[in-house]
Amino acid sequence: MSDLVRRAREELIRVGLLGESHAAGVVPDLVLRSWRRSIGNSVASTSLSERFQQADTDSMLLRAADPVLDRWQHQLTDTDITLFLSDRAGSIVARRTGDSSVSRRLDRIHAAEGFDYSEDSIGTNGLGTSMVEKRAVYIEGTQHYSDALASLACAAAPVCTPTGLVLGSISLGGPIEMANPLMLSVTREIGQQIEERLRSSSRPQDLALAMSFMRYKNSRRPTLVMDEESLLANTPGLSYVDVGSHVALWQLLSDQDWSAGSAVLQLDGLHYDVTARRVLDGPRAHYVMHFDDRPEAQAEPRSFVAQPHSSKTTPAAAFVVVEGPRGSGRATTVLESFSNREDTTDVESIDLSIAGDIPWPAVTAALADGRNVLLRRAEGLAAIQARDLSRVAHEHRAAVAAGKRRSVLLLTVCSDTAADDVRSAVDEIGVSIRTHPLTSNRERIPGLVKSILDRVDPDGQHSLSPAALQALVQWSWPGNISELIETLTELVRTADGSVIERRQLPRHIQQAPTSRRLTLMQTAERDAILKALDNAGGNKSEAATLLGIGRTTLYRRIRELGLASDESSL
Repeated sequence: MSDLVRRAREELIRVGLLGESHAAGVVPDLVLRSWRRSIGNSVASTSLSERFQQADTDSMLLRAADPVLDRWQHQLTDTDITLFLSDRAGSIVARRTGDSSVSRRLDRIHAAEGFDYSEDSIGTNGLGTSMVEKRAVYIEGTQHYSDALASLACAAAPVCTPTGLVLGSISLGGPIEMANPLMLSVTREIGQQIEERLRSSSRPQDLALAMSFMRYKNSRRPTLVMDEESLLANTPGLSYVDVGSHVALWQLLSDQDWSAGSAVLQLDGLHYDVTARRVLDGPRAHYVMHFDDRPEAQAEPRSFVAQPHSSKTTPAAAFVVVEGPRGSGRATTVLESFSNREDTTDVESIDLSIAGDIPWPAVTAALADGRNVLLRRAEGLAAIQARDLSRVAHEHRAAVAAGKRRSVLLLTVCSDTAADDVRSAVDEIGVSIRTHPLTSNRERIPGLVKSILDRVDPDGQHSLSPAALQALVQWSWPGNISELIETLTELVRTADGSVIERRQLPRHIQQAPTSRRLTLMQTAERDAILKALDNAGGNKSEAATLLGIGRTTLYRRIRELGLASDESSL
């Protein structure tokens, strides 16, 4: 049989993937598929694995597997059978055998810690093929693609997380004369024991997310399962999310009224068939979202950012008036609205809050000459100056109506802080657009951060970590967009790396309260923890001592109160 299998493999290598081969029926289908992949990856059947990388001895996989491997190594004493564990890249991270002579033989074929046994490195073998096939496999003798492994038999199985993600593989291997059908059952058992340890070491919230993902995912419909820190997506759902949209979407979901059980969210200012539901299983609430299939032409991750401003435009050829709080992007909004006109020219800008004696005759002359004028911060006008504003506006309206002018008078104002006479004058002109405080639509913030970074960092040398972006979303922004621009400009100027992390943000933003409501007791506890951390210079062990609690308790309370500043990826 060995010679027949070898000839089938050599024939397939000779004729190539497009040639006619008689290998089908000689070997199992999964072996034939693996041979074809090996040929497609240009693997040499006569060479050993040469790729080497130092094994990570502190990986999540190895921490879970070590006690299991130790127990089974004891069972393998006085046998020629060896236990192998590989990571998801195919590198062997652990090898357990009870005989030093066996170790020396395995060293000669590079079956040792650090060597790459993925399919694209050494071809068909238990460790690599089980991960590609995502199932337990048995490979013996010349079914291996490499001639160096022809004297061995191995049974292998993938090791997966609770969500089904392959973390690595486990294998029992030995001389072909030791081959036994029970090897496959034993390998499955070892793999299941490692997976059970992975489950038991996971946080309860992570397990809750994993369970919801397995329950609600649909292989064809884009699906997301998420909480504030983590997100799981099936393959169709990946194009709907990135770091910025995760933060924005979390804010949108947190602010939603869930009394009806599920909701259809408004994204990008339009209604899509997106069904969202809140799941209360687990320590904290999380959310499940199903999307309609995205048209193929849409390649960019969908933005969940609301429009930069809520507007109600009153068409007027003579005026564009934007009303809203200072720093809410009024000037940008008015200029963007004005730029949509076909006959736009340059705009002369006058800041009414610092202009002193307002040059009203010059304003009138500029408008009469066909030049557009922007009067910024009209709330800075004194009540007595409201008459001048009304007079200029009345003359301009009449001139435009008579066809004598084509210029536009643009105006920004905050009605809440303007004098009564100024507010009356603005109402007479008519408000075109209203802007709102930045925190009234927190889901706007990730999109604004991206557009501001594009301006203040045109070379794209800096980006924000997920934790830093979440902190920006949680801050109250009393200075609105102006404060956000100033903050990002300073961060870009002083950043000591390409990724701006939460610890580099101003202290008041790092310590911004979470957007969820805290009880009086939780608020007091939060303030006490912040004070202790500040007194301890950020050292959590010392802070725990100052608070009179254990370090593990402090870590848990920091996370529960939204004070975690880790920079883990989303």
